Amino acid sequence: MIRATVWTVGLFGAGTLLVRAFPGTWTEPIVLLALGLALLVASARTARGTTATRLRRAPQGASAPEPTPAAVRAAAAVPAPAPAPVENTA
Repeated sequence: MIRATVWTVGLFGAGTLLVRAFPGTWTEPIVLLALGLALLVASARTARGTTATRLRRAPQGASAPEPTPAAVRAAAAVPAPAPAPVENTA
């Protein structure tokens, strides 16, 4: 989140400097379009990196390990929760 904030503040700061340096009717729309494209590219690059990391951690087709018999017995020994009393406030 901090990286996105830094990118946004930095790019819009640069855009503001460009718009003030070149005052014209079409300068601001062109700079805003360029800022949007730059943020899109930076966002896609960041998302591509996180997806690759996720795929490296858990390859496709990988399943959870089978539970041990002791874990199955422990899960079966846990009692069901008791129903909670309901108060009648009417």
